[in-house]
Amino acid sequence: MLFLKEAVFAHQTTGAIAPSSRHLARVIVDKAGVKSARRILELGPGTGVFTEQILRTKADHAHFVALERNENFASRLRHRFPQTAIVQGCATELPSHAATHEIHEADSIVSGLPWTIFDPTLQRTILEGIHNVLGGDGVFATFAYFGPHWLPGGQSFRKMLRSIFPETHTSPVVVRNLPPAFVYYCRK
Repeated sequence: MLFLKEAVFAHQTTGAIAPSSRHLARVIVDKAGVKSARRILELGPGTGVFTEQILRTKADHAHFVALERNENFASRLRHRFPQTAIVQGCATELPSHAATHEIHEADSIVSGLPWTIFDPTLQRTILEGIHNVLGGDGVFATFAYFGPHWLPGGQSFRKMLRSIFPETHTSPVVVRNLPPAFVYYCRK
């Protein structure tokens, strides 16, 4: 219910009507290389579906920080995952937040950000910040809904993503998600 409320009242920062499924969470965490990562960042954890999968998958010694702009989501995440660093802040400030938490070169960055509601300037600012924080062998993973990715906004995002991350791949479509989605996973 919280997710639907935030989707209605905070529609500028919440871009879905339902949380991602655990099936999508497993795919994105796998494609992001979380299992072998030492330094992990999550952008836009929302209600924590990806966060929970990251915590299940990551090595015990891995350093993990989640960055959530929405105050209500951040508060709930801190309560739900008290041993996890949940930072309330904007993804446009990722390099600063990462440095504050001593993550200078992330091995894995997982994003649940609602790219389609961001204008191209904001998309580029965030993607360039991700590129700057990602280590040389790191992986950045985000997702897109299947179908809308063929619309002009989806095509524009894909083109921008590939211009910043020349090594960009896509997963098979995860049909057990509402709506079906796929994962972009990228390296520098």
